[in-house]
Amino acid sequence: MRALIYDDDDDLALECAEALQTRGFETRIRGDCADFTKLLGEFEPDLILLDVHMPEFNGFEALLALAENPRKADISVIMMSGARDNLLDAGTSLCGAHDIPLLGTLPKPFGLPDLDRLLSRRSAPR
Repeated sequence: MRALIYDDDDDLALECAEALQTRGFETRIRGDCADFTKLLGEFEPDLILLDVHMPEFNGFEALLALAENPRKADISVIMMSGARDNLLDAGTSLCGAHDIPLLGTLPKPFGLPDLDRLLSRRSAPR
């Protein structure tokens, strides 16, 4: 299984990567992306931890790119944000509108038990 951590908070991204690696995931961290679509095609993640509030290519743009990916039904998303809750609500709506599998949202800061709770919602690999 592969997990993409798309977050500009290096410390949190590393902590998430370590946690996911101990849970059997191969991980890749990105804090910016000139071509998110290319990244999805090259790495082919099964899970994306997605920070909604990013400086250049934000989480909403990433979700729209994911919506065009032929593998979107096989890619689960966990959205994260340290910003206002309404950003997570908007991201939830965007996932629903584009049939993107959303495991849930994590307001920052969060603990690893919160991450584990959402990971437990994943179905078996297809």
